[in-house]
Amino acid sequence: MDEKTGASLKLTLLNPLGSIWNLVAGGGASVIFADTVADLGCGELLGNYGEYSGAPNAEETYHYARTILDLATRHPEVGRSALIIGGGIANFTDVAKTFKGIVHALKEYKDKILAAKMRVYVRRAGPNYQSGLKLMQKVCDELTIPVDVFGPEKNMTEIIPMAIAYVKSG
Repeated sequence: MDEKTGASLKLTLLNPLGSIWNLVAGGGASVIFADTVADLGCGELLGNYGEYSGAPNAEETYHYARTILDLATRHPEVGRSALIIGGGIANFTDVAKTFKGIVHALKEYKDKILAAKMRVYVRRAGPNYQSGLKLMQKVCDELTIPVDVFGPEKNMTEIIPMAIAYVKSG
């Protein structure tokens, strides 16, 4: 996927039975999210490591999100799972445009997401982030996918303990 675009779409599968999955914008943010999970003693819960950046369009983000959702929903018997859709404050990536691709994938994987007892945690900022966050909240509500949505008022690392508590509570 990465070779066919000017954007960066990186993905490494760490644990196919993982319960915390990252769909993260930016290389720096991807390190922060993954390291925070590990620093909190839960590195074994990480299903993947990766990032999308370089202003991918909605179609590219859709295919990337679809790949992660496919991996994250293959083993619903694991129990609860969490999807971290996050990133720092984008400089030039249109957050709403990338979120359109992600919500397309969420719609496609709705039944598998619900079967996997997946909760979505969103933290993002940058160009058009308000409309992107509203879209994410609206679509997850319509699909009955549990979601917590935050902008720059919440530090990126603050959503990780929420995700860990959720997956460990079930």
